[in-house]
Amino acid sequence: MTNLQNYVEARSGMIERETKPREKGLNYIRAPKVLGQYFTDYLTCYGALTDIIKIGTNQLTFIPETEIKKVIAQSHSHGVRVALGNPIMDQALSAGTQATKEVIDFAAGLGIDVMEISLIARSIDDEDLASLLAYVNGKGMKPIVECGLSFAHEPVVDGRTFAKRKKAQAKRALDNGAWKVLVEAEGVFENVKVGEERWDFVDDFAADMPVKDLMFEADDQDVMSYYLNAYGPKVNVFVDHTQVMQIEAARRGYGPSTLTWAKAAVFHKD
Repeated sequence: MTNLQNYVEARSGMIERETKPREKGLNYIRAPKVLGQYFTDYLTCYGALTDIIKIGTNQLTFIPETEIKKVIAQSHSHGVRVALGNPIMDQALSAGTQATKEVIDFAAGLGIDVMEISLIARSIDDEDLASLLAYVNGKGMKPIVECGLSFAHEPVVDGRTFAKRKKAQAKRALDNGAWKVLVEAEGVFENVKVGEERWDFVDDFAADMPVKDLMFEADDQDVMSYYLNAYGPKVNVFVDHTQVMQIEAARRGYGPSTLTWAKAAVFHKD
């Protein structure tokens, strides 16, 4: 039985979810580092809960291409899009336009559906980013642009966050063809002392952008809960594969902690 036919779900009062493929309420999942049978088992158990699975550069580097293609084919058979994460795009951008095009072409040839482009790890002009987004879209892939409070490998320093610039850059990216903007955890609640989290940045960043156009990295259980409380059960989140049940339960009104218990609510059009 699929999870939609499950006896327990049908009788537990869980709120309904829109069917895949979805454009909001996305579970963007960091793939297991170990692929092969482990990955097959993951899809068998949790494919129905997964909208996008992200494979990394190291997996592309050290796992035979034939096996990567199997991973992509298996994901598609479960209605799961496949994303390619960094640092492959970071490295390509540092090597120049031709190298970047080759990486994008290679990913498209594999059957990748989503490409991440980081504005944290690399600094790029708005016009060049628009051209890059157009190239990715032209290859039939959806670009996710990664933004955040902290530049890679730099501490967050008040008065030097360039928060307004980052927000403007994200808006321009969406206007120029980015599918989603991913708000990175670094500097907001990750590698930050307790009590010094920067939720003010997230609140201001997301205040006048459509929630459906944003994604939030939310590996911590309480952070996951804060995002669902603030933006509703259809917020897009990026979590590890070990947390897919927690985020799905939270969307249905059952967890992952008392912060979100029974708070989720939806009202769908007929």
